[in-house]
Amino acid sequence: MKIEKIQSGNITSLVKEFDNYIIYYFDNLEFGKGQVELDTDNVNEAFFFKEGKCLHIYREDGIKGIIYIEEPDNEFISEEQILEERILKEPLKALIVKKYIEYDDDGQAYISRTLPSKFI
Repeated sequence: MKIEKIQSGNITSLVKEFDNYIIYYFDNLEFGKGQVELDTDNVNEAFFFKEGKCLHIYREDGIKGIIYIEEPDNEFISEEQILEERILKEPLKALIVKKYIEYDDDGQAYISRTLPSKFI
């Protein structure tokens, strides 16, 4: 998996590349498909994602970001997580997450990270 740190000034322009979002504001949770305007003053943590790519935004002495880019040799397990019913522009049934597998020095597999992949 390729991992890149993102400068805070570049975060809002990168958000436009993604089709899906989960945003944890201090006072609200938003998720769905499509473009959304990010309130950088109120965001605590957010994920913007599409198949094979995820932008993770978090607050730590200001806003920071990391982009994860899946590589062809990455091993993962896909999992479907059922969503609660909400009034949205389009009904979403589930969130597909990928649990990425790595191996320790003894050859034992472990889940190194879990990232959202897409809404269905």
